[in-house]
Amino acid sequence: MENTNERKGLKPLNKTQQMIFAAGAVMMVLGVGGVVLGAPLGLTFIRVATVVFAIGAVAFAAMQMMQTYDGKDIVIRRLRRIMVIGDMCFILAALLMLESNLQILFPLVATTVDGYNAWVHYVYNNWVVALLVAAILEMYTTHRISSELKK
Repeated sequence: MENTNERKGLKPLNKTQQMIFAAGAVMMVLGVGGVVLGAPLGLTFIRVATVVFAIGAVAFAAMQMMQTYDGKDIVIRRLRRIMVIGDMCFILAALLMLESNLQILFPLVATTVDGYNAWVHYVYNNWVVALLVAAILEMYTTHRISSELKK
């Protein structure tokens, strides 16, 4: 029989942190929806939705990173590290979305044809890839951590 100390769960969030976590998740969904479906509403709407997503991604990732695991189970520790990588991918997606839609660095980078091509190749709408990777990692780790804690 296993030692019960080895199967500790994730550190729970307090009520305020839970509210920030949930609000961040909702803001991420609303922000992505606004960016993807907001073209008929104009560029200002898309820019506001981008900022909403970025704030939500930072809030969601920060609160999830505060859920630490102090147990000794190597599987859960590995899954937590993967979850943190997913959180960083959410933040990367937010940064790429901000640059794609607000074009903060674009005037500095796109002074030459090579700079413009590099910006389009590495930045423009590549937030979708980072968001997809983050979502897959989060779904996988959330499911696996919950099943490991039930054992």
